[in-house]
Amino acid sequence: MAYNEQSISLRFVQKFGPELERAVTAALNWPEGRGRVVYFHNDQLTLKYDLQVDAFYPNAAEPQIFVSVTYCKPDKPGHSNENKLQLKLGELMLLKARFPEIRSVLVIGGNQGTWLPYVLKAFQFFFDRTIFAWEDGFDAAIEEVRTSPFGVQRKHAEIWQRLASEWTAVPLWEGEPIDSSMRESMWELISETGCEGELPEDISNDIFRHCMQAAFDRHKSSRGRSGKEWSNYVNEDWEALWQSRSYVNPGEAAIQLLLEKAGLAYEGGLAKDVPVPSLIHHLGGREVDNTKVSEDFVLYSRALDRPVFIQSKASGGGKEGHGKNIQNRAKEQLARSLFYRGGLDEQGNIIIRPKDYYWIGLLDGNWGVTKKAPLKYLHMLQWAGYDMLLPTDSLVNDDMSLSDVNTNMLIQRLLELDCLTDQVEFERRWKTWRAQRMLQRQGSA
Repeated sequence: MAYNEQSISLRFVQKFGPELERAVTAALNWPEGRGRVVYFHNDQLTLKYDLQVDAFYPNAAEPQIFVSVTYCKPDKPGHSNENKLQLKLGELMLLKARFPEIRSVLVIGGNQGTWLPYVLKAFQFFFDRTIFAWEDGFDAAIEEVRTSPFGVQRKHAEIWQRLASEWTAVPLWEGEPIDSSMRESMWELISETGCEGELPEDISNDIFRHCMQAAFDRHKSSRGRSGKEWSNYVNEDWEALWQSRSYVNPGEAAIQLLLEKAGLAYEGGLAKDVPVPSLIHHLGGREVDNTKVSEDFVLYSRALDRPVFIQSKASGGGKEGHGKNIQNRAKEQLARSLFYRGGLDEQGNIIIRPKDYYWIGLLDGNWGVTKKAPLKYLHMLQWAGYDMLLPTDSLVNDDMSLSDVNTNMLIQRLLELDCLTDQVEFERRWKTWRAQRMLQRQGSA
């Protein structure tokens, strides 16, 4: 294909949709084009996981370079920027951990104004080469990658090699995948019961009462401009209530109630994320003050002398139970792990600290949604560094009442870790840990 013919498809394509992916693949014109690349296999466990890649060369079995495409719609500046960053970084980590020497190229579509500046900066930092579709030299840059794929200079090779070694040593989850339906079951219970009164205290279920109290308080304080979940409830608009996420989050509500019943000191709560210092703050400075690099709850373990993070992931793909959300959330957790452990040395290179926190995930939805590889997303979470994974259903009894604090698996684990009960001591230890991480631009790789 002549260069002029290749450029036509790029020059006139809408640079923010699937057309861009197809145009880049066609312009590269590599023999195998796009397809799935196996990033993990274990013959003993009969496991084989692959990833859809927009373009790779020379083949899927031993790719030496891959090209990934991402984009933002021009009419939605900043839309899903952070999610796209974490998603693409997660995919980068999966491929680099399997092929540490592979070269990575990211093509970014839309226009510059649709992207947060720090997100573009982070993309450029992590990927070996970044190409912007809105720049005048876009076509020539794609042509250069096509004709000189080995001219792309690799970055952070030692880090990817370290990831590969660490992930190989992770004891992988065996048995059945986690399949939890807490959020859907709670919604069904509430919609069948109907509105029980004019105030949150009239609600009989303690978990949902906690959700609606938070929504009611927000609704009242904002004069109806927020906390819309309360209006949906009293108007019995069950479909709108299902679509709500901020306060209709029974997983987070149940965790908070259990922590309080157990007398454990913590920060966080229903719709109250806790910011965690991360590599991304070093990259973006003041630009990232409002990023969502955070945990739902933070405690502090005296036994380990480190914080305990609790993340509630209610990503079930809606009532249909499709797996796209779960797939994306799992990849995003990989990126989050790099943000938490990463720093920069004096030369601006990534360093990775030993993991200095304990991580617990409460999962809702069917995390075994991929039938051919039902444990794939749980294994991704383990590679990300989760120490304990539990179904959100474990927080409740069959009638959707709160689990007994004396037998609940989450609480029992937190007690085994000797998590602090004194709030003042917890805040002191957590503040000290955060301060050390914010100042730690240099450490042992």
